[in-house]
Amino acid sequence: MTWLAWGLGSVLVIALGVGFYGSLAVTDIPFLAVPYTPQDFGWPYEAVSFPSEDGVRLEGWFVPAAKPSDTTIIVQHGVGSNHGDMLFNSMALHQEGRWNLFYYNFRGHGASEGHLTSLGPLELRDMNGALAFLKTQKPEACRHLGVFGHSLGAAVAIVGASRHPEIEAVAAESPFASISLTVRRFAWMYHGLPYFPFVPLAIFFASLRLGLRLGQFAPVDVIGTISPRPLLLIQGGRDLRIPMSDFQTLWAAAREPKEQFLVPGADHGDPWMIDKQGYESHLVNFFRKAFP
Repeated sequence: MTWLAWGLGSVLVIALGVGFYGSLAVTDIPFLAVPYTPQDFGWPYEAVSFPSEDGVRLEGWFVPAAKPSDTTIIVQHGVGSNHGDMLFNSMALHQEGRWNLFYYNFRGHGASEGHLTSLGPLELRDMNGALAFLKTQKPEACRHLGVFGHSLGAAVAIVGASRHPEIEAVAAESPFASISLTVRRFAWMYHGLPYFPFVPLAIFFASLRLGLRLGQFAPVDVIGTISPRPLLLIQGGRDLRIPMSDFQTLWAAAREPKEQFLVPGADHGDPWMIDKQGYESHLVNFFRKAFP
């Protein structure tokens, strides 16, 4: 019995250690410098800062339309990325000249405060802060609101729109269906770890570190409530991080009106690079119909 107890104890300690290490991988943010600013493209813009819903200071850019506009599209980046990475794939929206664009960094990204990501719940507070900032500081420019997000930014856009009926249109590129499914996939893909017991432990420890329950954040549970507002889902067919199975799950749960744009040969973040013309055409036409 003594050897059995030692063996079981060792297994438990290893599982707890791996679970805690997994929580670090879930919450830590890889640093990526801001590669471009609107100035690099000759765009007029205003650098702004504002508090998240819970007081964390966030940084952003307000890019006005060519002519005064009462419509603003909020642009949200993915984890480990930043607002400068969203300039290229949103360039066509600016060139259209009809909508203001509002870029901002989630906590822990770019020059925003913070050092941890929650893969959704805390970033939802950041989106709430962005909406509050626009409504109070740019009321004439945001009588109509849309959102365009990539990866984490897309998942937050879906959940945020489900809670904010004033958001009239949602374009989401490569959103994940749920945090728990994504952590499970990444654990196996990058570390060869099975779901049990490591993923539940990683989510448990990450939740303790952040002071919230990560497992409850699931865009698939709320995407249907965006209707009757229009939804555009963009997906790369060779995306391993957020695969077609997530897209199919979200598409099935979404209600009309909904549109999709699939790029069969694209990995995560590549649809714009693989099919720039098709990508920009679908994105611009989607917002044209939403905000005629």
